[in-house]
Amino acid sequence: MSNDQVPDYIPKGRAKDLLAEGRIEEAREQLRELCHADQRDVEIWFMYSAASAHLRRFEDTVSACRKALGVQPDHLPSLNNLASALAALGRHDEAAVEFARLVQLAPDNPAVLNNYGHALALLGRADEARTAFENAIRIQPFYAEAHYNLALLLEQTGSPDAALSEYEKAANLKPGLPDIESKMRQLRKIAQS
Repeated sequence: MSNDQVPDYIPKGRAKDLLAEGRIEEAREQLRELCHADQRDVEIWFMYSAASAHLRRFEDTVSACRKALGVQPDHLPSLNNLASALAALGRHDEAAVEFARLVQLAPDNPAVLNNYGHALALLGRADEARTAFENAIRIQPFYAEAHYNLALLLEQTGSPDAALSEYEKAANLKPGLPDIESKMRQLRKIAQS
C-alpha cells in the first residue's frame, strides 16, 4: 500500500466516531463520500440514512435506504428507516406497505408492530392498527408507547373506557408521555357523566 492510500475501514470508522460524538452533519458528509466510493456497502448506506433521518432530511433517508435495500433487500434496519422516513414525509400509504413488509420479516418485533399500527391508524385502518398495537403489547407488555398509541386509537374510535385503561397503563409505565394527563382527566369526566 502506498502512503496516499487509506484502508477502507478507516474512513468508515471515522464516520462511526463522528456519529458517536454527535457530530451528525460531519458524519453525514463523510458517509456521503463513502457511499459514492462504494455503492455496494449496505452498512454505509444505512448509516447515511440514519444520519439524514436524525437531521430530518427524510428524502435523503428514503433514497439511501432504497440504495441499501437494492444491495440487500431484507436489511431490516434500512427497511425500518425507509418506512419511518416515508411516514415522516406524510407518505402513509407507502409507509404502511414498507412496515407490512417489515412485519413479514420481523413478526415478533414490538417496535415494528407499533410503527405499523401507527401508519395504519393514520390511513384510517383502525381494526388493523388495533391488531398491530395489541400484538406489540402481547409481545412486550411493558411497551408504554404501544399502550399509548392503542389508547389514542380507542379514544378516536369511540371506546373511552378502554382508552382510559390503556392511557393509565402507559402513564404508569412511562410518565410524561404527550398530553397523557389531560387525556386521562378528560376521559374520567366523560365516564362520570
